[in-house]
Amino acid sequence: MSFLTEATTRRLATLSTQAIRSTTVTTTAPRAAFSSSVTLQKTVADTTKDTLKTVDRTVSDKLVDAIDIGSTVASKVKEVAEDVTGQKNTGAAADLKGQAAGMAKNVSGQAQGKANELAGKAQKIGGQAQGKAQELSGQAQGKASEVAGKAKGAAYEAEGKAKGAAGEL
Repeated sequence: MSFLTEATTRRLATLSTQAIRSTTVTTTAPRAAFSSSVTLQKTVADTTKDTLKTVDRTVSDKLVDAIDIGSTVASKVKEVAEDVTGQKNTGAAADLKGQAAGMAKNVSGQAQGKANELAGKAQKIGGQAQGKAQELSGQAQGKASEVAGKAKGAAYEAEGKAKGAAGEL
């Protein structure tokens, strides 16, 4: 049960018991013991039911009003969202869209500049690596020539010694 329903039920219950205690009611039996008509007097339960129905109806009406207000607010929010997303470019929405496009181009330009800077650094490092590789290749060729020269010199020397030894014989 909701708070309003409980409070209303308690108030009606206390009022009806107080009313019964303070007044003396004389009742007379109806002439016909069996009848299909509605009793003219309401009982406490019937009165409580009627009051609760009234409260329920009032609360329901207020809830319907709140739902209507919520749907109105939702439609207004949807219209504003359409303005901002660009489906309707009017007023401030168009300005915001232009600012966003400008910022996007600015960021894109910065990213392109950074990419070019990094590409330049990569080329520089690549050139340095290529130069170092050529330098090392030149040193290796020099060492190879030097070793080949020493080998040739040792071969000539050995040939000379062999000829000298052959001449002695």
